[in-house]
Amino acid sequence: MSTVQKLFPVQANNAYKGSKIALYASYPILTMLLFRSCVHFLKGDGGVNSIATIVRFDGSPDPNRVIYLFSSLWGSQQLLFVLLFVVVLVRYRNLLPLFYALLVVEVCFRLVVGFLHSLDTSFYLRTPPGKLGNLPMLILLTILLFLSLKERSISANKTVESPAK
Repeated sequence: MSTVQKLFPVQANNAYKGSKIALYASYPILTMLLFRSCVHFLKGDGGVNSIATIVRFDGSPDPNRVIYLFSSLWGSQQLLFVLLFVVVLVRYRNLLPLFYALLVVEVCFRLVVGFLHSLDTSFYLRTPPGKLGNLPMLILLTILLFLSLKERSISANKTVESPAK
């Protein structure tokens, strides 16, 4: 089966054939994504000041409210992504490689946006956790993507057959 066929199977089902490591690693990743999306979506400052430690801005009308609005909107998008991830893990596990591919692309987009719209240290009280975690997360997700695409050996996929009568 080709990589494209593994990423885009003809039929979505629960017949995941990739590494169990990639499957089991998806649960803590899902938990982290759920936490992140809820913070951005529900926290009053969208996590902008309290977690990312971006400084508050002065002005009238308050420019921080616009920043918080967009952070919350981003959190709602992230929450939808998490809900889709849950559906994949519960019902359509053979789409797990596609999901890892989407997560790799998302982290790459974060790195590109950080490069295109970089903020110097005057915007932060300290380095935000997301900024510190992008590269390690990209490496981890890329490894998990490859593991999810690698089919388990025949002995690992072997089912117990009933004895012949």
